[in-house]
Amino acid sequence: MSEKDKAEGLTPAELRRRRRSGILIFCLFLLTVLAGLAATVLAVNDGRNFHRLVQKFGLQQYLAQYMPVSAPQNVRVGRLKISAPAERYPPWLLKAGLECAATFEAPEARSAEERCNSLKTEKAKDATFKPTNNDWECLFFQEFGSASEPASLFVQARGTLPDIIRNFRIKLSLVDPAVDQSVIDEAIAATERFGLPMTIETRGYIKEMISTRREFSSIVENYRMTFSKEITDDRRYNLLILPRPQTVKCGEAPQTPPDNAATQTYRMPVGCLALRAAPEGPAS
Repeated sequence: MSEKDKAEGLTPAELRRRRRSGILIFCLFLLTVLAGLAATVLAVNDGRNFHRLVQKFGLQQYLAQYMPVSAPQNVRVGRLKISAPAERYPPWLLKAGLECAATFEAPEARSAEERCNSLKTEKAKDATFKPTNNDWECLFFQEFGSASEPASLFVQARGTLPDIIRNFRIKLSLVDPAVDQSVIDEAIAATERFGLPMTIETRGYIKEMISTRREFSSIVENYRMTFSKEITDDRRYNLLILPRPQTVKCGEAPQTPPDNAATQTYRMPVGCLALRAAPEGPAS
């Protein structure tokens, strides 16, 4: 018996009753907590754990008279089929219908010198082709109008023999509003004559951006394109087209995985196209 109990004058029988009361209160509290936890576990997922427990102990017939049984759902074939999430694919791929029909053809095989000579026009017949060891460079220049400071178009293309293109640069001097549109039209035509494979939509996009003098840096089709004005003269612009080389052959896996942190990946089947050869044009 402690000194405190002696001071209060409690007998041993009263101390035993006090201890039993404390133990009883603790047990009731513990049972309440355990019952709450058990009810939570049995009630989650629409009572799935509770139904499993009932089936395990065979209590269905005893609970049927106290718990109403709901009518079975009308299950039809294919109802539980899980479809792939729509956010896994780009929105334009999920559009119904065909936006436009197109035919893919293999690009015309031409040497770098033939490409360079194709830049010549009736007003500008000088296109310089310079081979150096295994590299080559093509230069083309054309003036427009009769102003004291004429507008002009300068093309510089570089690559590797026999016909690999590394870069294609067009410098536009839009200094004469009367002929600026002619310079832009000739720049777009130069990309086509040189043999850079592009869709009509891509050439239209480039023409629109140049006509509105909007600078851009984009990856379009198989090219990285940059259009910007010169620092020293805001009337002169540079259009740089860098072909993106094919890193793997058809059917081969890439050597390095994509950077998932910086690139959005869409999982979908991709096949290799067997392109038909372009029809030969009339002999010149």
